[in-house]
Amino acid sequence: MDRGTVAVYEAQAAEWVRRRGDEGDGLGRRFRQAAGPGLVADLGCGSGRYLPELGSPAVGLDATASMLERARPKGHPLVGADLESLPLGDGVLAGAFARHSYLHVPKARMPAAMAELRRVLRPGGIAWLTLIAGDYEGDRLPQDDFPGRYFSCWRPDELAGVLWGAGFAAVEVLDGPRDRLLAFARA
Repeated sequence: MDRGTVAVYEAQAAEWVRRRGDEGDGLGRRFRQAAGPGLVADLGCGSGRYLPELGSPAVGLDATASMLERARPKGHPLVGADLESLPLGDGVLAGAFARHSYLHVPKARMPAAMAELRRVLRPGGIAWLTLIAGDYEGDRLPQDDFPGRYFSCWRPDELAGVLWGAGFAAVEVLDGPRDRLLAFARA
């Protein structure tokens, strides 16, 4: 994950939670229903807003210590980790949920990050990712309310190609509301 972005989250975690809230929107519950039983991970969990929706067993991973501190009261195991080097064994996850976290990985490093994600999913495990649609890449996204964060935006076909290339057996990338992409992939 981009180090400058981690620094922004470290410095502004309290303000991020104040602006974004601490409640999920139901996406985590829908993910859990699709993933079924077994261990799931919220990759880039931030303040843990989706952990209650994921139920148990679930683990939250984030590269930002100040965000993990805010996630601690949610009562789930937490791990300080980078999305590009997951400290999990091969095939241990039934599912991986990543809402707006992989958008902070530079495009050139995304194939390796998706291969790492595929590695930790068991056969048949699912990955749900949300990203921003478009072609922008850099740390000056015009509408960013926390300047300095790095973003890589994706076209659906481009993201699908990266997921297929990482070894996923089934891939669907959909245009979502407000220029969002919803990606569903099965290991």
